[in-house]
Amino acid sequence: MVNQERELVLRPSAGTLLESMRDIGYSFDSALADILDNSVSARARKVEILNGLDDRDKPYVAIVDDGHGMNSDELTGAMRHGSRSPLATRTEGDLGRFGLGLKTASFSQCRRLTVVSRKGGETHGRRWDLDRVVETDEWLLRRLDIHEIGDLPCIDFLPATGTLVLWQALDRLDAEDLSPGKLSEALNELFAGARRHLALTFHRYIRPEPSDSDLLPVEISINGFPIEAADPFALHMSPTSDSHEIACLTAGDSQITAQAFTLPHHSRLTPTQLENLALGTSLAEAQGLYIYRAKRLINGGTWLGLCKRSEMSKLLRVRVDVPTSLDAFWGVDVRKSRIRPPAAVRSRLRPLVERMTQSAKRPYTYRGRRQVQEATLPMWDRVEERGHIRYLINRAHPLIEGFKLVDEDFSRIESILAVIEASLPLEAMFSDVGSHPQNVRQSDFDEAQLEQLLLTYVGIMAPNSDRLPAAVYKQIKSAAPFKDDSRVHRILEKHRMIEDQ
Repeated sequence: MVNQERELVLRPSAGTLLESMRDIGYSFDSALADILDNSVSARARKVEILNGLDDRDKPYVAIVDDGHGMNSDELTGAMRHGSRSPLATRTEGDLGRFGLGLKTASFSQCRRLTVVSRKGGETHGRRWDLDRVVETDEWLLRRLDIHEIGDLPCIDFLPATGTLVLWQALDRLDAEDLSPGKLSEALNELFAGARRHLALTFHRYIRPEPSDSDLLPVEISINGFPIEAADPFALHMSPTSDSHEIACLTAGDSQITAQAFTLPHHSRLTPTQLENLALGTSLAEAQGLYIYRAKRLINGGTWLGLCKRSEMSKLLRVRVDVPTSLDAFWGVDVRKSRIRPPAAVRSRLRPLVERMTQSAKRPYTYRGRRQVQEATLPMWDRVEERGHIRYLINRAHPLIEGFKLVDEDFSRIESILAVIEASLPLEAMFSDVGSHPQNVRQSDFDEAQLEQLLLTYVGIMAPNSDRLPAAVYKQIKSAAPFKDDSRVHRILEKHRMIEDQ
């Protein structure tokens, strides 16, 4: 009850508030994702995203789902700003947060929001027109009649049970002076980025992971073309990732689950697989925590300050599942695109992340050890001393030893080697291997070049010998650049240099 003497009812200006709420940070991609949250919460199995031009050549965006739909009162309630309290307990599959997403996401992109829903054989429509609200400065929600509903774009796509969300007056498209053809191009460009965003954000709904047995697949399409799920953990490809640790953190009555995945080394992946796993950036930039709320991605590719990005940990991705019951503690924002773990959780996550990053370094560590063991003629030595690492040319390599045989004053050669060692382009190498490892390759030799280089090796390692001892042959076959090159054996056979094995 209002105390008339001490309390004033101070209602906000409808027009001013709605105009202000248009700029709370939504991108086109995140706005679309917020609308799809409602479809998923409504247990939709199919969501169609459509765009085009209406009969007046004005662009529109429509989202149609086959969820449980709403009756008249439910639809009116859904159109209310703040229709659900963020403090209310939500069911596990409810992706909502503040009861604002439908409105704020829509108004961030358009000035006219229409929602039509069917349930129990009835069809109802409601519309927020921002220009009308500004004109009257009143919260005027229009109730559409059956004729107005029938004239809406994409109404024929609405199934017997489901909901249509329609964006019109797309003033944020910056397309007022564009021809219809240019408008269509602008929409297609906008939706190309949205496709990638939705493929990652809802990948566990589009293609449930083996651990998501409680989820039924949701088919999401744009203009009739299905969106394929992005696979940040390489669970649906071959080779698959290495799942090496699962940890559960208890917070009150709720449980947070973290699982670490180490992606396959880039040498085992095709260029297409590498591009898909880079998620539009690079493997190094896409490492880190992937935090899910009700199995919908909120934030991905960040360590949240728990550790630094590292070339050695670029294959590590940690899936963190947070229940909706912990929204307030994790600071989930209106857009559901930012999350802030509480200090108590961060302190427990930090040692977990440190342990996981150490495990993720094994593909590199083990590869390095194998190369040292197998390559009996390494050209480079890795030297670690006093906390520093240097790469030095192996002075015991047969080619270097060969220089000593033909040049008594080896000091000149030593000076050249020292300059080469000091001139390694380490920063460029680090950047190239980190961002595009599949493009980094050593020199390719044609057969004539390979033959000349091979005979030089043989002349140094087995001088004055017509036949190559088996032990020397094995050494040469294990050394770069001859390792794994099938032409080496053929060339040596041609010169009759291979002893009977």
